[in-house]
Amino acid sequence: MPAYDVIIVGARCAGAPLAMLLARQGRRVIALDRAMFPSDTISTHFLWPRSTAFLAAWGLLGKLSDTGCPLIESVTMDCGPVAVRGRPDAVDGTAAMFCPRRTVLDMLLVQAARDAGAEVRERTVVRDLLHDVTGRVVGVRATGPQGGTHELRASFVVGADGAFSRVAAAVGAAATRSHPSLTCGFYAYWSGVPADGVAFHIRHGRDVLVFPTHDDLTCIWVGRANHQWADYRADVEAAYLAGLDADLGTRVRAGRRVTPFKGTSKLPNFYRQAWGDGWALVGDAAYHRDPLTGMGIGDAFLGAHLLASALGRALDDDGPDTLSGYQQQIRLRTEAVFDYTLKSASLQDPAPLVPFYTAISGRPDATRHLMNVLAGTVPFRSLFNAEMIGRIMSDAATATGQPEAPRPTA
Repeated sequence: MPAYDVIIVGARCAGAPLAMLLARQGRRVIALDRAMFPSDTISTHFLWPRSTAFLAAWGLLGKLSDTGCPLIESVTMDCGPVAVRGRPDAVDGTAAMFCPRRTVLDMLLVQAARDAGAEVRERTVVRDLLHDVTGRVVGVRATGPQGGTHELRASFVVGADGAFSRVAAAVGAAATRSHPSLTCGFYAYWSGVPADGVAFHIRHGRDVLVFPTHDDLTCIWVGRANHQWADYRADVEAAYLAGLDADLGTRVRAGRRVTPFKGTSKLPNFYRQAWGDGWALVGDAAYHRDPLTGMGIGDAFLGAHLLASALGRALDDDGPDTLSGYQQQIRLRTEAVFDYTLKSASLQDPAPLVPFYTAISGRPDATRHLMNVLAGTVPFRSLFNAEMIGRIMSDAATATGQPEAPRPTA
């Protein structure tokens, strides 16, 4: 008999919740991670209600709040001449939004996995996978913190090891849909730069994301179109500050940067084949999209939730279609967000949409609808379609007594 039911490679926002959920089922589970927690990683931080709803269901939302992470009360979509401010609807009764530091969130999730009975080994690097004579994945070969190499065996091995997953490479998991990186950018943490909620600033060829987080710090990402990476990297601070609008730039220059800049141009958009004989992928290893929409952590939670159920069924009856259903559900639950993210991350000139956003800003129902689109709880096309655009802009013109502005293309 294998020593474990499931080995999970990676113990962050997908791997640790998966380990926790499987352990709560009574499974023998171990998660391996090269990091020593608490550990930082590049991340957009934001937890929409679709993300915090999982934490609430898992009994972890109060623990996150107790870490001192500020509650987010509003979201602003700023496209220059007009800024729409509101908040999305609650999901499963949870309306809270947070932007936690990953040093805090990941440690909380790792501890929750341990509390549930999962084993978590840190500073452990998986070198390759083990196979039986039929080719089925049956375990891993790993190097521990003391340098010794050892083998672990399980009924299933799960890659939760990020977009550039070693597990995905080892099993040859092909992309089933892909699009190259659209943006690049750097972020840093600032003190003395207060933020009134979360803000998404979208401009032609650039984006700025503002997140209040732990310790009265504000995380600010400044992104550009991906082809600008070489120029951006040549003088990070100058390019970063040049990407800020006048008001935010003034506030940032009056504050103090307390961390180095962190950045990347490697932001691919893809779905991979997410399961096979004895293996599965979850989180960014299975599905990755540009971080502009702030959906990554929530999608990792979703993947952990779906895969824990699928693996539980597979371990009980080894049904051949169980993990296939998991992959189908991931695609079904995220593809609208994937399409919306590709459109947003193209960083096209938002000017044609300014009249529409102006009309939205004058209507609470339309503002809430936009916030739900941004939050990933309703499809992009439910708002950005010819019929809805026409109705909102016509109503705005009637309410103001002004001629209707030219309608943007849906």
